[in-house]
Amino acid sequence: MFSKIKDFYNTKVKKETQPQTVVRADQIEEQQRKIREQERQRAESEYQQEHPEQIIQENLQSFENKTNKLKKKLNIAIITIFGLIVLVFLILFYI
Repeated sequence: MFSKIKDFYNTKVKKETQPQTVVRADQIEEQQRKIREQERQRAESEYQQEHPEQIIQENLQSFENKTNKLKKKLNIAIITIFGLIVLVFLILFYI
């Protein structure tokens, strides 16, 4: 009989031996973010080991794209400066 009361009491009352902790939502999200980041890094390193030539090719294409964008911006800047210089000379000539 006492064992039934003891069991009932143990199921209804919190045990002090078991830690009752509350984890905040931002801590859970941070842990999940770390796990996803580790998985992403592992997958990237695995991909690099399996396809080294493709990684090199992608880097070269990225470099070419960046240089082409810079060339376009430089051409626009040169044309703009030249146009402004011509405009200034025309204004000064007619004043």
